[in-house]
Amino acid sequence: MIEVPALQKLKKWFRETFVFFGPGLLLAITAAGEAGVTEAIEIGAHHGLTLIWAVLFTLIFKYAFTNGIARYTLATGHTIFDALSRIPGPKYWGSVLIILVYLVEMLAIGAMLMFAAIFLDYLLPGVYNAVLIALFLLLVCLALLRTNSYEILELIVAVLVGILVLAIIFCLFEFPLSLGLFAAGLVPSIPEGSEMAILAIIGVVGSGLNLMLYSVWLHEKSRHHSETEQTCTLLNESHFRKYIRSVNLDVLIGFFFVAAITIGFMFLGFSGHAVSFMGHGAHLSLDTLITQVLYIVGTLPYGAYLFLALVTFIFFGAVVVSMDGRARAVAKVIRGIGAESGHELPSEHKLYQIILLVFSGIIIASFLISDPMLIIRRIAAFSAIVFGVFGFIVIYLDLKLPEYARGNRLWLMIMGLGSAISIYVALLLESAFLTYGVPLIERMIVVVFVLYIFSKTELFRKLISGRADILDKFWTVIVFSAISMYGTFRGIPVEGVIINFRDVGPMIAGLVGGPVIGGVAGLLGGLHRFVQGGDTALPCFVATVAAGVIAGYAIYRWKGRITLLRVTLLAIGVECLHLLVIFPMLSIPSGVMAPGAVLNIISITLLPMCMVNIAGLLIFAYIVRRCEVLFVPEEKFSLEKLKEEFRQLITPPEKKTDEEEEEIHVR
Repeated sequence: MIEVPALQKLKKWFRETFVFFGPGLLLAITAAGEAGVTEAIEIGAHHGLTLIWAVLFTLIFKYAFTNGIARYTLATGHTIFDALSRIPGPKYWGSVLIILVYLVEMLAIGAMLMFAAIFLDYLLPGVYNAVLIALFLLLVCLALLRTNSYEILELIVAVLVGILVLAIIFCLFEFPLSLGLFAAGLVPSIPEGSEMAILAIIGVVGSGLNLMLYSVWLHEKSRHHSETEQTCTLLNESHFRKYIRSVNLDVLIGFFFVAAITIGFMFLGFSGHAVSFMGHGAHLSLDTLITQVLYIVGTLPYGAYLFLALVTFIFFGAVVVSMDGRARAVAKVIRGIGAESGHELPSEHKLYQIILLVFSGIIIASFLISDPMLIIRRIAAFSAIVFGVFGFIVIYLDLKLPEYARGNRLWLMIMGLGSAISIYVALLLESAFLTYGVPLIERMIVVVFVLYIFSKTELFRKLISGRADILDKFWTVIVFSAISMYGTFRGIPVEGVIINFRDVGPMIAGLVGGPVIGGVAGLLGGLHRFVQGGDTALPCFVATVAAGVIAGYAIYRWKGRITLLRVTLLAIGVECLHLLVIFPMLSIPSGVMAPGAVLNIISITLLPMCMVNIAGLLIFAYIVRRCEVLFVPEEKFSLEKLKEEFRQLITPPEKKTDEEEEEIHVR
């Protein structure tokens, strides 16, 4: 009789303390998938447990980031993605950026699914091809996500976390961790050759933009809870203070699992000295990694099978959770943009299903790339740059909260310092930008000078006002095709390709003269690149022509209105079309280049070429900032109009009479 009230009191305490327990587990699964096999085992093999301090330092910043997102969601009742359309700067820039990044990250999600398939193939050798297994796992993911039910997702993740906990406990008993060794790893030190490993830990451990998904899961959890407890819908100070401890505890438990899984994998690598026969920083292939770890766990009863099954569970769970969170986030962002712009869009559930299909297409495309570890590392470095930017956005949004919900000064210091370090580290990891992007931007100074001089000419005024005749268009083609050729000439050759800003000329020509002018400027600039030869000559030629045509068509769609956001998206879109679509399609099927070589070129060139082309178009947008609109013909754009403009351009102009010249001058 005496124990019953105590038991009821314990149950009541548990319900009040763990009201929002669950989203943190989802966060732990998705964060552990990226950092475990791809980084932690290799770091442990090279440097033992000496870098545990770097893991904990990184998780402190990422806990602060997630805490800021949680406080915003709890205090406002909205996700962090709902706020992106209200941050300062060009309209919707934050919303569009997160959509683009999440689409690109699907390549890394596909690589994680391929990891799960590879480990499953080791578990059941010779049954099916790894790609077929990955396709099957993708179908299973879609089946699990079909209902769009948060409760089912949370149940799946709870089972996965339970399996992980049992596995960790089992491994600790079989491979007892030396407390002295662990304590030594807590003392900051930089062993010889560990600099890049520390950078990798800061960039990858605890994930990056995945942390923003916590806002979506917390919102779903609170919405479900509000159906049974009315007070949860009252967004005020008492509501916030009542539940913030539960939310913080949930986040803390999630990061505890991330730390345990990461350090556990580091310990596995250390125990086997998996790469003891290699020097610091030596490349560790996937096959070598799996073989060495299986050798270590093979001493346990069914150890190899348990390890393979465990890693398969981790990656599969991370894929399911990542696809769900990103699809929910993108659906919310698109719905928000549609509502503000007055467009009627499908329901959020319908958008969720459509986005999952789009994600699936990108994931399937990633299966064609032979090195999933390289994909994850490259995408992680790119995402870390954006993650640092969003760190400052979270600080801005935090300052807009009621005073009782804001972070303290320590939180602000950790967030500011961590966001800056994240961007710096990402740029060091993505050395291609520093190595190639910065020199390219410096070489664009000549183009900036030419654009400035060109903007002062009568030819430029005729173009933007619609008074240009065929001879003016001819000279426009000459000027901007020369800029395109200069972009190739001043490009940086590396591994058989030229990192360049060739597309800037045709794109600006298209913006001021339409698709024909842009296309012809791209044709001449592309031919100049084509005659230089090389494996990438044909894709570069096609992409340069496409850049001018797309920019010309864009100015029709925009009705002559240019904004910083529009030209930024144009530059990103053109370069992504060039490097992610045209280049692989014209290189891989023809046998000119292997998929691995194509991926390597993309990883080197994508970021610097995007940045330098963005810089070129932003400079142009700044030059024409005083023009409310650029000239766009009143008649509707059509293929017939395109043919007519092209015919006029290639047909020598007839000499005008004095009366015609006078009439043009009067107009």
